[in-house]
Amino acid sequence: MGEPSLTEGYFYMQKEKLSAFMDGEVLDKELMGTIARDDSMKETWQRYHLIRDTMRGDVGEVVHFDIASRVALALENEPVRISPEQQREQQPAPSQWRQHSFLQTLRPWASQLTQIGVAACVSLAVIVGVQQYNGKNGSEDFQVDTPVFNTQPIMGSGAPVSLNLQNDTLGKDQQTRLQERNQRLGLMLQQYELDRRIYNAPQNEASGNEQGVTQPVAAQQ
Repeated sequence: MGEPSLTEGYFYMQKEKLSAFMDGEVLDKELMGTIARDDSMKETWQRYHLIRDTMRGDVGEVVHFDIASRVALALENEPVRISPEQQREQQPAPSQWRQHSFLQTLRPWASQLTQIGVAACVSLAVIVGVQQYNGKNGSEDFQVDTPVFNTQPIMGSGAPVSLNLQNDTLGKDQQTRLQERNQRLGLMLQQYELDRRIYNAPQNEASGNEQGVTQPVAAQQ
């Protein structure tokens, strides 16, 4: 007949009996036979005696522990855990970014938004310049149209004060400022047209290349 298997509950009961046997409370022949046959009970027996001697102070200075064999046994009994291999996601190269559908869809919108933004900036600059010019021109006209204060003595007649020279000077200054504003507006419009052509040059070149490729194919057909 085979030996009974040491289940967890049975092993716990054997430890309790072993502890009582060491204290002299129980004398069990069956327990002594189990200790003689079972290696785990022998190790428990030795461990309990070592603990009791250590608590009593009967242990020598050198205590031999077979730690290496215990660690090796624990490693052998340790279950092997295989983690799944992580799959790396392929990142597109910089040269392939333009081939993605999202970028191809976004590029025309970005081009239109850029053109609208530049046109809005130019329009805003023109409106602000015209408003400033009209405001200054109105204030200057108000100053020029102010009636001249005439003085007339009590006796005789007095000649009115004339400001023809000053009016001529103001007229020249207004013409000069108007010419400068017109020049600045012209330069801003030229710069906007130049920027627009530079920005649309790659797109026009790409469309021209596509037309050049499709025309020979159509000719062969």
